[in-house]
Amino acid sequence: MKKLTLFLFLIAVFSSCEEGEFGVNYEQIELEDYIIENYLYDAKQLYYEEILNDSTHFNYNNTEFDTVEIYKILKIIQAVYNSGSQYRDEVFNNYSIHTLYCNSLNTIGLKVQTNSSEIINLVNGVIPTGNEQFDNILQTYKFDSIRTAYSYPDFPWLTLISSGEFNMIPIEEELNNIPAITIAEMHNGCFGDGNNISLRRSRKSAIITFSIGQLDCPAGCLYHKYWEFEVVNDFAKISRVYED
Repeated sequence: MKKLTLFLFLIAVFSSCEEGEFGVNYEQIELEDYIIENYLYDAKQLYYEEILNDSTHFNYNNTEFDTVEIYKILKIIQAVYNSGSQYRDEVFNNYSIHTLYCNSLNTIGLKVQTNSSEIINLVNGVIPTGNEQFDNILQTYKFDSIRTAYSYPDFPWLTLISSGEFNMIPIEEELNNIPAITIAEMHNGCFGDGNNISLRRSRKSAIITFSIGQLDCPAGCLYHKYWEFEVVNDFAKISRVYED
């Protein structure tokens, strides 16, 4: 009976440790204005990258971004900033590293049938365009301006521009159901290489990596240096520094 009691006690202890000691304790990380002002865009891009790379992500088909999750990522960056080490100084002060991702939160490209009435109206600034389905999309997602390609209509592409910020994945799908639109595609991806931030989150921790790229970066950078931090609870520690 004593052995059984001890066994159950140990299970309770280890279960408590697993639930309480691992993971990022976001509630204990207080955001500073400096991090919000300088890294909010980076947090949005890092969150969008999570969504784009995981079709099972809970936000994948939701047009509105989860701001709670974005602020969690900001707090991961804040934890690194709070670490106060020489490595913190290198990534924030010496190199001022930010994300390289170029996922647009407010534009989407369209290849269109230039002779359709709704597209003619759209290009001429006549909204509603007369296509109820299309007009509902324009209104819902605050697409209030457009930019046509340089040689439009010979090159039948235009860009819808929203005054808001949205997850363009489900919006792209909605627009592809409009007969006058041949192709709707998100604007994402950058040319070349350079400084960047990457993030991996799990139940137990967050791994955030700051990197710099040097030497012929338009062609892909011949040199990189990485600072990898692990964030557990409310504390960030350097995991490794390496080059390639």
